[in-house]
Amino acid sequence: MNQNLNTDGQNPLSERTRAILVIKYLLFSASIVPALVAGGLAYQNDHFSTAWFLLAGLGLLIGQAGADYLYYFFTHFHTDQRDAHTKIFAGWRPLFTGEIIKPEHTVFAGIACLAIDLIIGVYFYLQLGTAILFFAAIGGLVAVFFTPLMLRGLKEPIVFITFGPLCVISIYYVLTQSITPAAWIVSLPVGFLVTLTAYFKGTRYKLAQENGEEIILNLNRNIVAGLLILAYSTLLIAGITGWLNRWALLGLLTIPLAIVLYYRTATQNKIVDYLWATVYSLAILISTGLLMVAGFICSTIN
Repeated sequence: MNQNLNTDGQNPLSERTRAILVIKYLLFSASIVPALVAGGLAYQNDHFSTAWFLLAGLGLLIGQAGADYLYYFFTHFHTDQRDAHTKIFAGWRPLFTGEIIKPEHTVFAGIACLAIDLIIGVYFYLQLGTAILFFAAIGGLVAVFFTPLMLRGLKEPIVFITFGPLCVISIYYVLTQSITPAAWIVSLPVGFLVTLTAYFKGTRYKLAQENGEEIILNLNRNIVAGLLILAYSTLLIAGITGWLNRWALLGLLTIPLAIVLYYRTATQNKIVDYLWATVYSLAILISTGLLMVAGFICSTIN
């Protein structure tokens, strides 16, 4: 029997490629969802400018793309290849890499993205003052130094801080010119869910052969459960205590999806299953964020 085919007659490599492609695009939700949640909270508080929201959100998106380009360059052409992309995620490339941008030129694409973000940051600095420089500087430093920090075991903490508090609070500040406890609190469930995807995407693992197929051996399901519990418990506590409007608790409707994800990690441990579990975690992030935004909007309806 041809070991390149699974029991359904499909090529597992092509299935793997499809999963990586889906992940490649859905990963941009790591910056889009925090922007939407911050925008929804600002809208609930009657502080919302569509133009500024779109411009600030675009800044986050471009910043994430820039970080991806630099990350790819440093892990493939400059430092070393210890990241999971050289193993399970082999074949992953940032947007347009290999088609428009040569892989070895991704460093220039990253610099160009950061330059565009600098222009956006200068615009908001002229409008809002020096606080914007703090957010822009932190974001730029994360983009530049993410790879060495990751290689020192700080990937998940940096992802949590960046795509949780930093992204949410920066967008909220642009729209409201204030930083409130609600903005801090709402950033926590978002940050934990993005960190869950980062853990799936970059966890260390070993490979073995089982009936001719590679399988995942050491995914820590306690970490998966812990991040899910932290995400939903912070949202629940914030709603119950009144730190957030209780409409935000609509985000809890994705708990059944989280339970399914947790049990899938126990029963499906082949590489393709692992990749689709990563996709599933992104779907949970997106749906939870959208439900929270819907809650913020519903709270304004009399």
